[in-house]
Amino acid sequence: MTQHFSAAELAGDAPVAAARDALDAFRSWSGAHSDDIAAHVYRWSSHLPEVLERHRLLNRLRRSLDPGAARAAEQARLRRRALRRHALALGEVPSPEVLDLLTADPRRLPRPAVPVPVDGVGTALERVRFSASLHRVPGLGTLRERMSRLYAALPGEAVASGAMDRAARTIGGVLAVASHDTLGEDDDTAAAHLRRVVPGAYALAVAQAVVDLPAHARHDAHHRLLPHLLTEAEPAEGVPDDPLAEELHAAHVLLLDGFPFAGHRALYRATEVMYLARSRAERRTREDAVRDGGDALLADAVLETGAGAIAATLLGRRNPPAGLLRPHLAAALATRFRHDLLDRERDAVTGRLTTFTLAPRDLDGDPLHDLFAAEAHLVATVFDGDTGVADALARHGAGRLADHLARRAGLVEELLEAHRVTPEIEALLRSAARPSRRGAPSGAVRAARGRARPTAATDPRAFAADRSVFVDAALTRHASGNGARGPRGVLSHSPEGPGGPLRPALALMLVEGAAADPEPLAPLVAAVELFHTGSLALDERASHLAGIALVSGGYGLMARLAATHPPERVVGAMARMGALLGPERLCRGRYLDRALARGEEPAGVAGFLEVYALTASTEIEIALAPTAILLGLPGHEVDLLTAYAHHAGIVLRIRRDLLAGSGADRPTLASAHGRATAARLLAWHRDRAEAALDGLALDTALLRAALDHFATRRV
Repeated sequence: MTQHFSAAELAGDAPVAAARDALDAFRSWSGAHSDDIAAHVYRWSSHLPEVLERHRLLNRLRRSLDPGAARAAEQARLRRRALRRHALALGEVPSPEVLDLLTADPRRLPRPAVPVPVDGVGTALERVRFSASLHRVPGLGTLRERMSRLYAALPGEAVASGAMDRAARTIGGVLAVASHDTLGEDDDTAAAHLRRVVPGAYALAVAQAVVDLPAHARHDAHHRLLPHLLTEAEPAEGVPDDPLAEELHAAHVLLLDGFPFAGHRALYRATEVMYLARSRAERRTREDAVRDGGDALLADAVLETGAGAIAATLLGRRNPPAGLLRPHLAAALATRFRHDLLDRERDAVTGRLTTFTLAPRDLDGDPLHDLFAAEAHLVATVFDGDTGVADALARHGAGRLADHLARRAGLVEELLEAHRVTPEIEALLRSAARPSRRGAPSGAVRAARGRARPTAATDPRAFAADRSVFVDAALTRHASGNGARGPRGVLSHSPEGPGGPLRPALALMLVEGAAADPEPLAPLVAAVELFHTGSLALDERASHLAGIALVSGGYGLMARLAATHPPERVVGAMARMGALLGPERLCRGRYLDRALARGEEPAGVAGFLEVYALTASTEIEIALAPTAILLGLPGHEVDLLTAYAHHAGIVLRIRRDLLAGSGADRPTLASAHGRATAARLLAWHRDRAEAALDGLALDTALLRAALDHFATRRV
């Protein structure tokens, strides 16, 4: 396959230089074309009356009164949208013939039939238009299945901020390019191309999701893995036990299958440029941005967006043309200002630096003025002043602006006070803020994305990572002086955590399933981690005193529960904890585990199962049983959770044996009695753990997911 676009255009520092050159060219053009910018602002204003008067009920009435006029209006709307999307995605003005093909056949890229979603995936897929031939793709399964995995793996903060919507837009953009690339060809050819492209589109969406994540401790696994995937021709080995890292790895395998590294270096380099641009932006402080000027910040933002668009084009077009960088950077500049305006308030809360969250005095231009200037510049320099493209962009922008300004009273005055704008821009803002007859703005859909992800749709490792913030806070607030060196200090000693601290996460899974408030249980959550870490410290003679201090501190924390829970529950929980930590349970388990480490093999299968139950099962019970008692669950449900803990702990240890194989540094059940016996016992105990959950009257989705992870984990 011949690719006219080469990786050389993205090599070394060339992309950064190209982004700065694009900004310099824009600044020069903007300074010399104030009349063209004013004309484009007037073009936005000219679309406002119709945008503000648009109303679903009126549209229905018009359809019933004049079906022909309604069809014509819908055709015009589709044509405008196709023109805007095609021009932005491909960097060229489609011919009238191409537009006819794009809008003539309603079956081309139809919306998938997606039921009203409860998991956030259906909402995202509603935004993706794809052919019915893509319901199942070799190697991928269905797009819904893959998107569900991504939804479960993402951090909760990413889901709340609209990561699924961005992933859907990424996939939709690639598929739009791919569909345009087969216009006029037979259905079989178009379907074959789309089936090849879909896995690549999904891979780009997953990479984009990782790029969007802040590079802090809870996301290190993803960020450590991504550079390898973008620069190596083979799948990574030793993928971390992290749901998003696993999905990223799976997506990379899909991408390599359809787009081999050697023949598509430009694709991988474009995605790497996107990642590096975002990484530089994440490291840049406000002081850096002030010192270097707003355009240094803007250059990376534009490069990130532009490189993502180039990657989408390289995926969707079979023979990408040369010179993709310039038009995509110009388009990225035009769209970036608008997105940063719409996300201004959220970015200010999260501390993200954009030209709209920096002080105007620290910028090279004014972003509100540049929003219109960049779009006018794009129309003039990339699309040769095409009035159709200009109208399509202006109408879309006017609608988004009106929706944005309708969300909060006083926003226009706030913007005018902060930014230096021309009289025509001020008039546009004031006109756009007038009450419309459309009812709630479409932004209401945007706000709905912030609702919590259902527990049934959450990977337990993602849940643990999300709740580690709560655990950190509980340790900091309640465990100071007990060996907790600030957030993550104690947690760094917790092995086998599925993306976060495992034992406290199990307690919080139970709290979540019982629909209870976790805050009153914060001392217990901190105590569970102290007990676990303290018991590990007791394994080493040199750290016995530290272990005793941690365990003692945990008991002190449990006493604080009397302030928020009935005394009999606190006494019951402390008594249960004492029994679990005592000489007949965890202490004995640690002793037997050390014997295993010395190579002393227990007698028979029962001996191994006893060690596993006294260690892993007891640790799970420490998290669940006292929590259940404090929640006031009936006795039979506490017994069921105890049974779940017993069987789940054995499943966890047997799975670890199977993964260790013949290379284990200690005797294991699998090595002593065979892998077949170990696998059979794992399945039996997994079934028993599932049966225990069946008897509970609370939501057990997370505990079931944790059990599934214990039974199937890869590392």
